[in-house]
Amino acid sequence: MTKVFAYVLVRTEPGTSHQIVSMRTMPGVIQAHSVFGRFDAVLFVSASSLDELSQKVYEIVSKQPNVVQVETLVCLPTPVEERERKKKEEIKLVTSFHCPSCRALNEVDAAVCYFCGYKFK
Repeated sequence: MTKVFAYVLVRTEPGTSHQIVSMRTMPGVIQAHSVFGRFDAVLFVSASSLDELSQKVYEIVSKQPNVVQVETLVCLPTPVEERERKKKEEIKLVTSFHCPSCRALNEVDAAVCYFCGYKFK
């Protein structure tokens, strides 16, 4: 199952962002930081579904009376093409063989040994 990730942007009453940042110990909260700008705190949250994510955000907000505004940015999943490209790169990185002449490790699609110049058939 694909996990759901989101950034939760929180605006609080002045001087109370530390209360939101203390939520970093909650299950599913990966990171929590006080920040400068339009919002006072940012949390990076993971969940197994959008329903669970919604519940976690509600828990964070409902436990803090000083929350003024919340904006949740749900991360888009990695496109299929990107995942496939990464899989191919990973496979290519672990697929190699030894040169019969010098025993140097070469990539599986190499035509010539990078070390000794031996030509593979």
